[in-house]
Amino acid sequence: MVIDGKLTPGTSGQTFPVYNPSTEEEIGRAPIAGAEDIDAAVRSSHAAFREWRETPAAERAAVMMKLVNAVRANIDEIGRVLTTEQGKPFPQAKGEINGFCAVVEYYAQEARRINGMVLQSDARDKFVYVLRQPIGVVAAIPPWNDPLHLLSRMLGPALAAGCTVVAKPSSDTPLATLLMARIAFEAGVPAGVLNVVTGPGGKVGEPLVRHPLVRKAALTGSVEGGRQVMIAATEGIKRVTLELGGQCPCIVWKDADLDKAIDAIAFQSFRGCGQVCNRVNRVYAHEAIYEKLVQGIAELAKHVVVGDGFKEGVDIGPIINDRQLKWVLSQVEDAAKKGARLLAGGQRLTDKGYFFAPTLLADCNHEMQVMREETFGPVLGVMKIGDDLDQAFEHANDSWNGLSAYFFSRDARNCYLAARRLDAGSIWINDIHGSFVQAPYGGMKLSGMGREQGSIAIDDYLEWKTIYQEMSYESRGARLCVRH
Repeated sequence: MVIDGKLTPGTSGQTFPVYNPSTEEEIGRAPIAGAEDIDAAVRSSHAAFREWRETPAAERAAVMMKLVNAVRANIDEIGRVLTTEQGKPFPQAKGEINGFCAVVEYYAQEARRINGMVLQSDARDKFVYVLRQPIGVVAAIPPWNDPLHLLSRMLGPALAAGCTVVAKPSSDTPLATLLMARIAFEAGVPAGVLNVVTGPGGKVGEPLVRHPLVRKAALTGSVEGGRQVMIAATEGIKRVTLELGGQCPCIVWKDADLDKAIDAIAFQSFRGCGQVCNRVNRVYAHEAIYEKLVQGIAELAKHVVVGDGFKEGVDIGPIINDRQLKWVLSQVEDAAKKGARLLAGGQRLTDKGYFFAPTLLADCNHEMQVMREETFGPVLGVMKIGDDLDQAFEHANDSWNGLSAYFFSRDARNCYLAARRLDAGSIWINDIHGSFVQAPYGGMKLSGMGREQGSIAIDDYLEWKTIYQEMSYESRGARLCVRH
């Protein structure tokens, strides 16, 4: 762990193993933070907060850029650790680290743009203004699929606002975060501004959120994880930002550009081995183009290269662990039993390593898990629909999820309707690509609350403070309710 600028094994004496999902071999161990460690980390960040909040925004930005430059200088070392513990191809691991740097750099620039307000007064010689001040210590809990990039969406706005952070990475992928935190301290990030504690969510994450000196929690993870964070935060009436699961729909209408749709859907279904919160999980395809669409996606799926992230030419790595592999396989088996047509994949690829073939299931319906539950693996379900576009929107919205949605049509009005009627925090129309850092990102319904990215994300790390200041030197005299 990294507490107050120092590497520490913790006080509990307990550790947990970290595995390489490509080999199933143990690659290291990390400490399980005890109550004393959690308290020390939070108190260190609370002490650092007193100085960090008073540091001018330009100086905070300069420190954040020291972190960015140091991480970029060590991208290969961090990338190797990330690929080893998470499994993604090494070039993609470096892409994630560049994404981390881009987000932190964006918020370094935003630090100077935090502003308050001067208001018109209702009375003469009364000055009314509003300050924006940092909320305090933040508990940041990123997931295992993109541990650094998704941490940056919490760390960036928090540091820009003047908050300090205690991060609790996933127990599947703690090593890259620990390395980044050590590099951050060596680069000049003050001790306590960023601390890292490790261990299971129930033993470490929840006590961290409950700590009385923590004033905000941010989590990217499962719906159940979000519920537990909300429960823990409720006792102290603490703010939360939650980016939770996605079971994201895509509608392909009869007039869509099929070449573009096939390429985009295959990319967004299978990238990251399907372990992406806003991946396309289910597709509703018009009957006029249905067969061409599913055959096109199936053909691309068969050409995806699955393998160890350190091998040349690999497109996607393994599923993160055995538990997740079993869940993915159970969705395929469930769909097959209920009549789905398997057009690609459907099986584990090796005895060692959690490698799974990109899988396309055609002729699906809403009785199948793949159309109802988040897969978080490289499996795509496709369902045929008719001419009723409103019904297509109903199918897409028939989910607890509301993170992202996708729509393909050449008709401008149809695209307009999709933008208005699809219940999702982000919608891509006629192409799919990564979100932009300047654009708010988050979910509706059980997909979370609050927004990450964009300038508005800083608002969740700031308090509004209204000041009424008397500007006259003249005595007013006694008020009616005051007797001298």
